[in-house]
Amino acid sequence: MIPLTFLKRTVRRSKTTTVYLIAASAVMLLLNLYEIFRIREDAYFLLSSLVLSPSFFGITFSSLVISLFNDDRQSGLLEFLVSQGLSPAKLYVSYIYSFLLISIPTTIVVSALLGLLLNNLYYTLIILINAIGISWIVVPISLYISYFQANVGSSRSPLGTYIGYVILFSYIYLGVAVRSSAISQAMLYVGVSTLILAIVLTFVLGRSIKPDKLIA
Repeated sequence: MIPLTFLKRTVRRSKTTTVYLIAASAVMLLLNLYEIFRIREDAYFLLSSLVLSPSFFGITFSSLVISLFNDDRQSGLLEFLVSQGLSPAKLYVSYIYSFLLISIPTTIVVSALLGLLLNNLYYTLIILINAIGISWIVVPISLYISYFQANVGSSRSPLGTYIGYVILFSYIYLGVAVRSSAISQAMLYVGVSTLILAIVLTFVLGRSIKPDKLIA
C-alpha cells in the first residue's frame, strides 16, 4: 500500500528532524497540561489555547510528509512512479493519506487526553475538529505550491506550514478577544469549515495535478 510505504519513509527520512519536531510538540502539550491545572478558571481562553498541542503534532507530521514529497520529486522518484503507470492524482492523494494515517490517531489521543482532564466532551469535540482541520489543510496547500515550483529545494519548513501556524495562533487572539461562551460556538463553526475545506482541497487539487509539472 503506497500510503503506508510513504509513511515509513517519512519517519525514516530524517530521524533527527522528526525527534526535534515531536519534542517541540510534546513541550506544547506540557504547556497545555499546565494551563489546565493552573489557570483553569479562564475557561474561554483555555479552550482556544488547547487547540495548540494537538495541532502542533499534526502540523509536525504534515511538514515531514511535504518535505518527503519535495525530496521524492527532486530525486526523480515521482517521475519513475508516473512512468510505471501511477497517476499523478493518486500519488498526490497518497502523500496526504500517509499524513492522515499518523496524524489523526495522534490528534485523537491528545485531544481526548485534554478533554478528559477538562471533563467536557463538547470541548473535546471542538479541540479535535479544529486540530485535524488546521493540520490537514496545510498538506494539500503545501503540496500544490511545491507542485508549481520548478525547484522545490529541501526546505524543512514548507510554505503551507506557516499558513497552518498563522491559523493556529489566530486562535490565541480569538481567546483573548472573545471572553464569553460564544467562543465555543465560533470555534466549532470555524473548525468544521476548515475541515470541510481541507477535504475539498484534497480531491479538487489532486485532480488538477498534471504529469509534466509533477516531474521536477
